[in-house]
Amino acid sequence: MRIAFLGAGLLGSGFVHHLLTTTGGVTVWNRTASRTEPLVAAGARAAASPADAVADAERIHLCLRDDDAVDSVLAALLPAVPADAVIIDHTTTSADGAAARAARLAAAGHAFLHAPVFMSPAAARDAKGIMLCVGPQAIFERVDAALAAMTGDLWYLGDDPRRAAGFKLMGNAMLVAIAAGLADVFQLSRGLGLTPDDAMAVMGRLRPGGAIDNRGRKMAAGDFAASFELTMARKDMGLMLDAIGDAPLAALRAIATRTDALIDAGHGAEDLGVLAVDAVPAVERS
Repeated sequence: MRIAFLGAGLLGSGFVHHLLTTTGGVTVWNRTASRTEPLVAAGARAAASPADAVADAERIHLCLRDDDAVDSVLAALLPAVPADAVIIDHTTTSADGAAARAARLAAAGHAFLHAPVFMSPAAARDAKGIMLCVGPQAIFERVDAALAAMTGDLWYLGDDPRRAAGFKLMGNAMLVAIAAGLADVFQLSRGLGLTPDDAMAVMGRLRPGGAIDNRGRKMAAGDFAASFELTMARKDMGLMLDAIGDAPLAALRAIATRTDALIDAGHGAEDLGVLAVDAVPAVERS
């Protein structure tokens, strides 16, 4: 199997290192050529251009920065793509961009899949993590075994070209929210005269990830029957903000502002999950 890999950033390099241990030749290209040097030292061939990289490839992987980079690299490589090659884009992109790209490539007769990932560079090197994938099932089945070998969990989402991009953005939104929440908890620990290690000891016992499954399922269904009333949560936020004072925060002040607006709108006796009231369908209550 002749493989081309375009994009030798941290994630792309991790993938290439793995592919070099499990497949035959891998040709790599990167806009900044020096980034391919460690991959060449590991056994890859460096290409001078995107077209050179894909000229004899059966499978073409992209792992780039954004929609503009993907479109630019595709424009450069498509004239040289072999007729039987499958193009697989691992880039995190917009859903609209992914859909437009899939339609454009299908109309031109190219086999294309969008396959963004939830992986660190180390996980890509070790073939661990989650790879999402959308595209025509017949195309997916041509490469599913190869993609499965690159990840711990290959998740085929059907042929709607927007879904993989959408799922990736939703997952990343949660990762951002978690990081923001932890940053604010650490700032709170400082205001209370405690330490980030103390905060992590609380997290270890509390295991707040369970709230995603428990409260999250009720929120997604529009069920805001209270187990933690919004007014009580806001009272606690006041205590937190008092302890923090004027220190910078990532999210908590914005959450308090949103909570105040919902209480003013009459949602104070409902569950904290009512923060999602404008995002999910309302549930009928007797």
